[in-house]
Formats: sequence, C-alpha cells, structure tokens
Amino acid sequence: MKFIFGRPIDEPFDREEEIKALNELISRNQPTAVLGIRRIGKTSIILNVLKNQNIPKIYINVEDFIEGKSIDIIGLFSYFSSSLLSEAIKFMEPRKRIPIVLKEKGEEAIKTLREILGYIKINFNINLGKVEIFLDSTKKGGIKDSLKDLLDLPQEISENINKKILIVLDEFQYLKLGEQNFPGLFHSLRSKWQFQNNVEYVISGSAVGMLENIFKKNQPFYQFFFPIYIKPFCKDKSEEFLSEGFQDEGKTFLEDGIKKAVEYLDGIPAWLNYFGIKSVLECRTIDEKCANKVIEDIYKDPVIQVIIKDEYNKLGKNARKILKFIANKGGEGNLRGIELSRSSINEGIKSLFNEGYIERKDRGVYRIIDPIMSKIVTML
Repeated sequence: MKFIFGRPIDEPFDREEEIKALNELISRNQPTAVLGIRRIGKTSIILNVLKNQNIPKIYINVEDFIEGKSIDIIGLFSYFSSSLLSEAIKFMEPRKRIPIVLKEKGEEAIKTLREILGYIKINFNINLGKVEIFLDSTKKGGIKDSLKDLLDLPQEISENINKKILIVLDEFQYLKLGEQNFPGLFHSLRSKWQFQNNVEYVISGSAVGMLENIFKKNQPFYQFFFPIYIKPFCKDKSEEFLSEGFQDEGKTFLEDGIKKAVEYLDGIPAWLNYFGIKSVLECRTIDEKCANKVIEDIYKDPVIQVIIKDEYNKLGKNARKILKFIANKGGEGNLRGIELSRSSINEGIKSLFNEGYIERKDRGVYRIIDPIMSKIVTML
C-alpha cells in the first residue's frame, strides 16, 4: 500500500465491510446512500464496487456542474444521457470504441449528446424519442416537461439491452439547487426511480446533514435510500494504516511517531495519506520529532490552506464566525460569549451540521470534526 493523496483509489484500506454492504444492497435492487464527511474515502469505496460490477454503469459527480449558487441542469442531464448511451453501446457493440464523454457543459454537452444519439439511430433499432424531445426543448428554452420524460431513459435502455444498469450520483445534495429553476425536481426523480426495477441507484455526499434532511418525513426521498455511513478510522486502525504504509514504502518508523500523528490527525484517511507522503519525503526515520515537524508543515502548507480556505469561504458569515469561535477554543466547546444573536447562532449551527463540519458532543457543546480544518481556521 502506497500513500496517495488527492485522488480516490479503487482498493481502499480496511473498507471491506462497507464494500461488502454496498455490493449486497446493489444485488438486492436497494437504492443506497453512501454518507460521510469530506476526505473520508467514500468515492474510493464506490470505485471499488463499480470496478467489480459487470453491468453498464455510470458515475457522475454532481458538484462538477455547480455554477456559483446554481447548477447547470441542462449540462448535467446531457452528460448523464451521453454517459448512459455510451455504456449501452459498449454492451450492444463491444468492439465499438466510444470516445470518452467529457464533463462538458452548455452547448458542448448538448452537441455530444446529439452525436451519440445520431450514431445509435443509424446503427440500432432503439426508440430514443424522449432524448430527441429533450434536445429540441433545449433550443426552445423550456425543458421542464421533457426533463421528466428523460428520467425514463435508464429503464428504457436497460430493457433494450437486457441488462441492469448502475447509476452513481456523487455529492447528490447539490442537485437540490436544481429546484430553484425546476421546482419539484426531487419529486420527479423519486416518482420515476421507484418504479425502475432494472436500474440501481447509489447516491453519495459529504454534506451529511443536508442529505439526511432530504430523507426526512414529508420529503420526496423519505424511506427510499438505505444509508451506509462511512466513519473515520479508529485510533488502532489509523496506527495500522500508517504502519503498513511506511512498511510498504520501506521507511523506518517508531511507535511514538505513529501515535503522535494519529493524535493530531484523528482517523481521516486523506490527512493520514498526506502525512505519510510528507514523512517519506522529509524524514529518515518517522519518530515523534519527525511527526511534530510534519504536522506543523501541514498546517502551513499552501495547498492544504487553500483547500480549507475555499471550504471556509463557501460558508455563510454566521457559520464562519461560529466555526472560528469553536476553533479558537481548541476545536471543541460551547458558544458562550460569541457575538451573534440567537437566530444567527441557530442559522449558523444548522449550516455547519448540514455541511458535515461539526458534531454535538453535549448540550450546547460542539466539536469540529476535521482536526486540520480546526487548526487552519484559526489562522484565517
């Protein structure tokens, strides 16, 4: 096992139970939600499952289609349709080499979909009238009705190729932004998905609180998705992760160095990987002295600071003030003394819960989940 930071892998460390559970739920035709905080390894688990599913499958990160405080719905569903049709072609004509469908937006996404649609119309006897209607409606500027019909496409494709289809939508919570211009979007998705018995849906997201709100009573996806919660590694497992990594890297390490790293980084795989890489590059022996130095370097690292600052700046002003207030208390504490009104506190706390940045430890006591964020926020 080599330390890897910044990109998902398809053989994650010690996630066998989560992988087994997700495979089992897919085999049962159970819609599933993979939930966990940022940098916890959700995508790696999903990639492992996708790798071993011998059926047409598509993976889409909804966040890629965010534009400011809105979402490019036309680009998203054009890409969704193009990916789906490309997968269908692979199974209908295995020797055909379909170009990789890029995450295009706007006119480029529509153009790609038209090209794939044209190829299928010429070579296969499949009725894709709903896709054509959707494409026509993008010219006229009114896609609401055609979008609803387009949601039937996965089931229709699966019936034509006689294969089940697996669809994964990562960072699913951002699709909620689509309701600004398409009210009732989630109702439309639920009404279509629940009757598509040949299509498996897996969603994933980091904004755990926001997703859980989507699943509440009186919400469209109430009692629809079965959740799999991805937790940080426990202390022992974090130490095992670093020990195995350093062994595979051929580095000498001491127990005090491993324990010191875990003390600072908790069990978040991304930060453990980053620590591992920097230690391999900077230290001859990974001991407590090395660990202290590397941790301090991580706090000052411009790459890490940009990551945290970008997430911090996306929060509202009340959420930012509360997050910094807790960070200045060492990452955990109550809000006594904060200069915010009760309504502002409630709004900020709700936002931080929804985004998955804090947890409640006791009545009125909150903890920042990510230890690196907790430290760097104090510097912003």
